[in-house]
Amino acid sequence: MTSKASLTTEVISQAESYDGIRAGIVRLKDVLKGPSYQATPEGPRSTIQLDAVPIDNWPAETQTVLILGLNHLEKNPRLDYWERGDTLGNRRLREISELLRQWLREKYDLAAQPLPYHVEKGGLFLKDAAVLSGIGIIGRNNLLLHPEWGPRIRLRSILLEGDFQTTEALEGFTPCETCKVFCQKACPMKAFSQGKYSRSICVKQINADVENKVPDGEIGENGKRNLVIKYCRACELSCPVGA
Repeated sequence: MTSKASLTTEVISQAESYDGIRAGIVRLKDVLKGPSYQATPEGPRSTIQLDAVPIDNWPAETQTVLILGLNHLEKNPRLDYWERGDTLGNRRLREISELLRQWLREKYDLAAQPLPYHVEKGGLFLKDAAVLSGIGIIGRNNLLLHPEWGPRIRLRSILLEGDFQTTEALEGFTPCETCKVFCQKACPMKAFSQGKYSRSICVKQINADVENKVPDGEIGENGKRNLVIKYCRACELSCPVGA
């Protein structure tokens, strides 16, 4: 019988065998106790929705969450471009999630449920889960900071059947303590003007990006490049961590 520690090691290793992926494991009950679940929502959210199909009910036997982080390199901005209702990065994370689901069933006869990105469609607060699983910390830009990639990372989650050994949260990684807050200074909307991140101000920039699509996508059936949304990444790309 495979021990919890060995099972965790093998699952993390399999997940990280995919290019540009880092992974962590956390108990579902710990994620549901996280700060985002206790907070009062502030301001409107973006109207953009990934994943058309919601998950109405989580499988009752799931106890654990596998968190996946995909590196969104600055030199590969197309991973972030919103084109034809999705992004390349999100498609890649969904693809890897499904491959891992199949692998867990075939190798260990364990059920797994890839979750949607959005909480309102049955997903989890991913930054909370990523911090608890040791993938990164929350920076002063309100983004997850990975030690190697900084904030250039996108997240997804998979519910797992069974009780795994969790990965540990990061200790001693505190890059923001001595930083000159390049992220806050770079924000074109001054979303940090009150000393902390304001979602309501940030969403104004997001909605402006949605209204200003540019022809920089793939060649469509009409022979022209598809319109894409290039979301603002000023606070992300100005961060020196992992740059």
